[in-house]
Amino acid sequence: MKAEPSPLRLALALTPGTLLSGVAGGIAFPILPIVGSRIGLSAAFIGVILATNRAVRLVASPFIGALADRFGGRRTLLVGLAINVVTMSLYALGIMVHHAGAGFFLGRVLHGFGSGFVFVSAQALALFAGGASQGGRAAGTVRAAIVLGVPIGLVCGGLLSDAYGPIITFGVAALAVVFALAGAFFTVPDLRGAVGTRASVRESVLAMRDKRLFSIGALNFALSFAAGGMVLTTIAFVVAERHVAVFGRDHQGTSGLLMGWMTIVDAAATPLAGRIGDRFRAHAHVAAVSLALVIVGLLLVAPSLGAIGMIAGLGIIGLGTAGLGPSLLVIMGAIVPRERRGAAVGVMQLCGDVGGMLGPLVGTVLLSGGAAYVVSAALLGLAMPLALYLVRATREA
Repeated sequence: MKAEPSPLRLALALTPGTLLSGVAGGIAFPILPIVGSRIGLSAAFIGVILATNRAVRLVASPFIGALADRFGGRRTLLVGLAINVVTMSLYALGIMVHHAGAGFFLGRVLHGFGSGFVFVSAQALALFAGGASQGGRAAGTVRAAIVLGVPIGLVCGGLLSDAYGPIITFGVAALAVVFALAGAFFTVPDLRGAVGTRASVRESVLAMRDKRLFSIGALNFALSFAAGGMVLTTIAFVVAERHVAVFGRDHQGTSGLLMGWMTIVDAAATPLAGRIGDRFRAHAHVAAVSLALVIVGLLLVAPSLGAIGMIAGLGIIGLGTAGLGPSLLVIMGAIVPRERRGAAVGVMQLCGDVGGMLGPLVGTVLLSGGAAYVVSAALLGLAMPLALYLVRATREA
């Protein structure tokens, strides 16, 4: 029987694909709105275009997870990367044939499927490779790549578009994903559960009635709502309202630096948090402490009128998200049978995407200033009993 690769080796093999899938999404944000407004697309249609990929992923993630169980995470990962190559090509083609609106919209639809295939498959593969002893290490490394992808895409998209134009930018992105696809084809093994009766999507959703799985889904929702949705959406408004400046930058530059700081802390600390959970077999404890850190960070940012308080608060939030995300994934992998891990990851991704979608909506429409952070902290506080329940449940298992 062929030996399975080490968790770190597999995680590093998955990193280019997961990173570049996020980059593909990030590249669109500084380019699509500018090009769209330049050619006369309405603001409402541009908003729909930008939101389409997340909406598609909401619907598709559980089904993608079921496909990963049935056909293996390697195959679904390769499909996702291939879709993302087509996505970048459609963006460029839409501009070239003077139908940018249609090209952008169709590309974002496909990117919803492509990113869903990549993210769900990569996380499922990380669970298989890590096993019971090194799941946190593998999951943390893969999640770090997912976290870094979008901000890198935002920077690269803006710089390359300014220097060479959007068509070349999308072409470079497509070529990069082609290399990632080729690398994954040769380096990612076919790891999956035992062949047998596969759970349907309906069965996977109904499995959330298990209090442990419900707790994991609810915590992932709350984390994405607060950190991935509310904070990243409202920080620019808070910076402008309070006249905060970092390194003398204006409010746009300062908010970008602050968001980048939180993301870097998150990505840097994620593998370490996973290894701590592995070493002490305490992923649930890491999750509970991490949740508390996010709450503390939010409450620190809420009243801060200066840069130091906001930097400290956002750094603490980054540390908290780094520990909570991979810990939840590993706990779920220990609960769900091997043949149903893909579907379970898909449902978990769904919970996170719902939170990430609702966070910006609540943050921009219903709340302003520090109130957004207080409400987010309160929501996470309400979720703390679920984290403590997971500590008890894993201790008893």
